[in-house]
Amino acid sequence: MASLRTQNRALMLALATTFLYAAVSSAQTTPSAASLTYNGSAKQMTGPGGSLVFLLTPAEEYEAGSAFTSTGVVFGSTYSFHTFFQFQMTNTGGSGAADGFTFTIQTQGPQALGANGGDLGYVAITPSVAVEFDTWQNGWDINGNHVAILTDGQTNDLDPQTPYGVTDCQPSTGVFGCLSNGDVWSVWIDYNGTALTVAVADNSTKRPANLIEYPIALASILGPGPAYVGFTGGTGAGYQDHYVLNWVFYNPGT
Repeated sequence: MASLRTQNRALMLALATTFLYAAVSSAQTTPSAASLTYNGSAKQMTGPGGSLVFLLTPAEEYEAGSAFTSTGVVFGSTYSFHTFFQFQMTNTGGSGAADGFTFTIQTQGPQALGANGGDLGYVAITPSVAVEFDTWQNGWDINGNHVAILTDGQTNDLDPQTPYGVTDCQPSTGVFGCLSNGDVWSVWIDYNGTALTVAVADNSTKRPANLIEYPIALASILGPGPAYVGFTGGTGAGYQDHYVLNWVFYNPGT
């Protein structure tokens, strides 16, 4: 049997259409089921299309949820990784589409959970690095429809970028380019040891040009690990369902 470190260096997670998979090598054809730890409002459930998904927050006021790998992932010294997932935000209500969610790598533990609202279920999770998908403009935000990098449990919005240049997203339902428009969005996030890149596509699985290319040293933030990989989300006076529909994560190590 391969060591835990060897398995983690080739960890692949895929929530796909029926259940979450974890493959111990990229060549494995019969992956085994894997588990996540669900916190707060987060849970695994049957999604809008009838497939198994996980819900970070329901469309209700002041909710916070997170889902992280139950076992820490052992990264190589550079923390290099590739991930792809799809998300959908539906049933917006209250004061508007809010607040958004994050993809997060952190070393606090599988039960890590931050506050609701504009904190996105992320604030105070540290050490951590996250990519946020923000649908509500708080005082620190450039607008109510942006993607940015966050660090150490703060809403510091590093290199915020607006998908498709669309900033008027209240209401957002059916508006192309609004993260909370109800479409299925595709996300590609890659880290090569020196730069974090993020690409997003509205209602498409064709990878576009990178929206974010940001130099950052994950190892200096996260330390030697192991780290826990997953998602956080939050709602406030405005709300929406935050669904992660599928997820693939590949950690090639060094």
